[in-house]
Amino acid sequence: MPSGWRGSYTRYREFFLNISALYKKRADLRAFLEVILSLTTIIIFLLFALKPTAITIIDLIQQIKTKQATLAALTQKVNNLQIASGLLQQNQNFIPDIDTAVPSFPKPDVLSQQVLGLAAKDSVEMPSFAVNQVSLVGIYANIGASEFGPLPGNAMEMPFSLSVRGTYPNLISFIKDLENLRTSVKIDSLSIGSSATDNGLVIVAVISGREPFLGK
Repeated sequence: MPSGWRGSYTRYREFFLNISALYKKRADLRAFLEVILSLTTIIIFLLFALKPTAITIIDLIQQIKTKQATLAALTQKVNNLQIASGLLQQNQNFIPDIDTAVPSFPKPDVLSQQVLGLAAKDSVEMPSFAVNQVSLVGIYANIGASEFGPLPGNAMEMPFSLSVRGTYPNLISFIKDLENLRTSVKIDSLSIGSSATDNGLVIVAVISGREPFLGK
C-alpha cells in the first residue's frame, strides 16, 4: 500500500471520484449541491457588498450621538444665557453702582473727590494726595509691579497715597470710611505717627493703597 503523501493523494482521489460519480447519477444530490454553492456565493457577495454600508451606518450612528451631545450642551448654554439675561434685567439698576465700585478704566478724579468728601465728613485735614504712575488712555498696563502682590482676578491697579491728620478718633473713623468707599480700594500699608507743634500734639496717618479697574 502506498505510504506518505502518495497514500493520502490516492485516498482523497477515490473520495472525490465517488462523490463525482454520485453527483452524476443522483439528480437530487446534484440539485442540493448547486443550491448550497449558490447560497454560499450569494452570502459571500452580500458580505462584500454590505460591509461598506454597515461601516457607513456605524459611522453615522456615532456622528448622531456626537451631535446629540453637542446639541444638549448648546441647549444648556442657551438656558444659562436666558437665566443670566433675566438676572441682568432684574439687577439693571445696580449696574452703575458696580461700575463705580470697580470701574472699567482708572478714574483718579472720582477717587480724589470721594476721599476729599471723607476728609470733610470725618473732620480731618489731608495735606497730600497723590496718584502714582498709571495709563489714562490707550492700552492699560500695570506700569510698576506692586510689592504687595497682584489684586484678586489679576485686575489692573491705580496706586495712590495720602496723608491725613487730626484727632485719633477722627483718623480711625476716616480709615474705616476709606475701607468702605463706594469705589473699591485696597489698603496696602498704614502708618500712624505723632509730632509736637506749636498748636499741640498732631497725629498723622500715611496710607498707601490701590484702586482696581478692569482695563476694558
